[in-house]
Amino acid sequence: MFDLHVVGAGPAGSFAAITALREGRKVLLSEEHKEVGVPAHCSGLVSASGLEQMKDVVDYRRIIRNTITRANLHGHRERMTLTFPYPKAHVIDRTRMDQLAAEKFIEEGGKIKKGSKISSLADLRARSIVGADGPISTVARLFNFPKIPAYASSWQGDFTYSSPDLSAVEVFFDQSWAPGFIGWVIPISDEEAKIGLGVTRKGDLPRAKKKFLEHLHLLKTKPNSEFSALIPLSVRKKTSGVFGKFNVVLAGDAAGQVKASSGGGIFFGASCGRLAGRLAHDPAEYEQAWRHAYGADLTMHRLLRSTLDVLPMWGLDSWLLAMRYSRLDRWLISVGEMDQYSKMVTPHSLLAYAKTWLPVD
Repeated sequence: MFDLHVVGAGPAGSFAAITALREGRKVLLSEEHKEVGVPAHCSGLVSASGLEQMKDVVDYRRIIRNTITRANLHGHRERMTLTFPYPKAHVIDRTRMDQLAAEKFIEEGGKIKKGSKISSLADLRARSIVGADGPISTVARLFNFPKIPAYASSWQGDFTYSSPDLSAVEVFFDQSWAPGFIGWVIPISDEEAKIGLGVTRKGDLPRAKKKFLEHLHLLKTKPNSEFSALIPLSVRKKTSGVFGKFNVVLAGDAAGQVKASSGGGIFFGASCGRLAGRLAHDPAEYEQAWRHAYGADLTMHRLLRSTLDVLPMWGLDSWLLAMRYSRLDRWLISVGEMDQYSKMVTPHSLLAYAKTWLPVD
């Protein structure tokens, strides 16, 4: 018998397992696929600051495929560019990230069971459980957790594509081809890019995909690889509980701990995973701890998503223009955060915004 059974060997699961292991617990990490990290359903674009916080588990420098220092934000007709004087994000090999985290867990004395699908309570090997098994979580279903209220249906392909700027990610807010979400072009190399989009209305994905690829002059180009996936856009109302003899907590996509603004979940998944590994024996404390640490950030991402959802086509252009004329673009370059938006609401960051209005020598 184990002290903790972690279900799912993605970032949330591996970081939960390693954290519990380092606190002296006997941990089983189970993964339904025969190979950790496969298939990879992720763009692999992660903030540089977020990766720094994960380096005690994964040496991310080994898996960087490209470095991003610029973001081009596209409305219907307008475009705003944010150019950072330092690496803002990295495109990583997501499969290798998951594998390195799992290898670290084994190296430190943990046990992993691959090709092990959890389908009933009888498959669980501990009284404390971390469900880190994705947005359609079996653990959440087995214990009848509230459903995730909102999802985006997404698609991404790896294309032979020459980006005009290898250091720039392109983000498209035009609702005519990404209704309810965004489209993206993430360069990997001079000759390859990750291109994808998401939608929130059922049945819109095929039409949106066709229109987006047509806009990029790629409609007749076959991707080298592709996948479709669900992205949680809101947090479950409840992510922990005591069910008979089981203490159960959910982390990462299984809990809906994902940025609703962009669909990124690696940083919050790993961070909440650490808390899950430490507090799985006390579900109420875990619920309080993760919401205190990251609830405000995830709410702010959700508010941004909700704001963009109600803007008409011309409103997106007005939003970008307003940011430029109010010098918020300069402020974002100075103090902008990809993950923890709450860090931008501090006296220091507000002073940085005031300085954008000072005369430049």
